[in-house]
Amino acid sequence: MLRMRYEFIFWRFASLVFHNGRWLRSAHQYRTRQEQNQGDAPKGNNVVTEYVMDYSDQFTTYSIFNGRDALLRWAREQGKLNNIVIVIKRSDYEGEGKRRPRVILACERNGNYKSCKSSETTDTRSDANSDMKKCARDTSTKKCGCPFLLKCVNIGDGDDWKLEVVCGVHNHPISEYLQGHSFVGRLIEEENALLVDMSKSLVKPRDILVTIKYRDAMNGSTMKTIYNARIRNKTKEFAGRTQMQHFLTKLSEHSYIEWHRTSDDIVTDLFWTHPINIDILRAFPHVLIMDCTYKTNRYRFPLLQIVGVTSTNMTFSIAYVYMNAEKEGNYTWALTALRSSLDDNCLPGVIVIDRELALMNSNPSSARPIFP
Repeated sequence: MLRMRYEFIFWRFASLVFHNGRWLRSAHQYRTRQEQNQGDAPKGNNVVTEYVMDYSDQFTTYSIFNGRDALLRWAREQGKLNNIVIVIKRSDYEGEGKRRPRVILACERNGNYKSCKSSETTDTRSDANSDMKKCARDTSTKKCGCPFLLKCVNIGDGDDWKLEVVCGVHNHPISEYLQGHSFVGRLIEEENALLVDMSKSLVKPRDILVTIKYRDAMNGSTMKTIYNARIRNKTKEFAGRTQMQHFLTKLSEHSYIEWHRTSDDIVTDLFWTHPINIDILRAFPHVLIMDCTYKTNRYRFPLLQIVGVTSTNMTFSIAYVYMNAEKEGNYTWALTALRSSLDDNCLPGVIVIDRELALMNSNPSSARPIFP
């Protein structure tokens, strides 16, 4: 009996191989219940059948976590350190009857592999015989029946949680790096708030990515993640409104003075200024400077900027005008809108321009000038 026991122990450890600091078990010795029922995984799921890797020691902990979120954060951080993506497989946070709340964590490749062709989404490809040809896009999952499982259980009467390793084995090769991974590259709530604030300050996307990675060295986001997040936040902010509707809404929210005129429900000219700028103009109304700038918007509308000069030779902005063309009628409408914001006692004495003829003709020296 003693000899048989030693032989059993010898052959049990003979099936283990020490490789790169981890014990590897032959896949012929380790077969999960799912593999026994379903057979070998289909081709194309990138599963290695020669060995499996055991990460039980990396996720074994005797710590008690104060809250479910703290436990999930620790498990995912451990996964990042070992290039493993941890996802929630099943959650029973409230508990059923006398059962304690629990969360089951698994590898992202847990589940059945599926390969299908989508009939709705088509991919346009070029062919040698025909110019363009539409084909059904081949889609598949990364699932390969990975048996890795962690169980998070609530203990005690409070919000204390503990982590148990149900199975620490993976049946697939571990990724060398997680850079650009769709799940790991997601921005957390704090990072998304930072992105929104920096975008409002006109910070470039590449500088936003550098700042996020400086705060979290394990962050796997890419430039595509930053662009997608900016588009989502902008779409959420617009709330179904067009750009012009959103712009007019923002002017109204911040108490701007605004006039616009339309043609066939299309805004052709837009004037806006702030009451504070008008108050400064009433204090220093002597000199006005007007000039147009270009390439400020996708519609290629010229932007007329009107500035004033203080007694200390400092310039200040008065108003901005988007015009669909630099014609006499557009300038006349813009000057009329500015004149309606001023009193008769604070009219400018000098208007400086760059000899724009349409602007000069919009305020003639005779025949009822807008600014006498």
